[in-house]
Amino acid sequence: MKNVLSNKILAWYDNHQRDLPWRRYRGFQDRIYKVLVSEFMLQQTQVKTVIPFFNKFLKAFPNLKKLSKAKLEKVYKLWQGLGYYSRAKNLLNTAKIVQSKYKGTLPDDFETLKSFPGIGVYTASAIMAIAFNKDFIGIDGNVERFVARLFGYKNNKKNFKNCIFLKLKEIKSKNNFSQFAQALMEMGALVCTPQNPKCNICPVKQNCTSFKKKDFDYKIFNKKKVNIKKYY
Repeated sequence: MKNVLSNKILAWYDNHQRDLPWRRYRGFQDRIYKVLVSEFMLQQTQVKTVIPFFNKFLKAFPNLKKLSKAKLEKVYKLWQGLGYYSRAKNLLNTAKIVQSKYKGTLPDDFETLKSFPGIGVYTASAIMAIAFNKDFIGIDGNVERFVARLFGYKNNKKNFKNCIFLKLKEIKSKNNFSQFAQALMEMGALVCTPQNPKCNICPVKQNCTSFKKKDFDYKIFNKKKVNIKKYY
């Protein structure tokens, strides 16, 4: 059952993933840089809002080396309209650290990533999975909602987030970590939406507890983050 679920989710993602600019890259370093920039921009901001800012930012700073040499004022100007300007400053400072201390190569180490400005557990996990294809999963609201509905969990008990984490450990892909992490996010964003989930196109509806019970309210009461160091 576990492999069946991950295979269904991955197959759906292969056919229905969005054509996002940070998913288009030329080589490994370009991929890492685009994931880094996109993850900073996507903090507290929707994908559709981020896209034009991402494209404009990459045109000005096409790689980490160029970004590391940028003036904060220029970065702020390109960020104008996106909000949460501390993200722009943190991204610039992270680029400077990586360029000076790591020879311009973002390290594929979870704890090191977390030590950089503006990178917490979620962002570090997402970068490890998406950029480096490491055995991590970033659990955002989309992923949490999808897994909670799939297994019929209600967010009205203290161990809710741990239940989500443990189920993800069970159903995760065994090697295609990057694709699986992105597939989970896409499922939550495009199919298992907060209101009126699109069950008719869901690849795992026959395995879904909420679909069988016609109960899609998983009751988010607690917004506090859980400090889980590794999602694997």
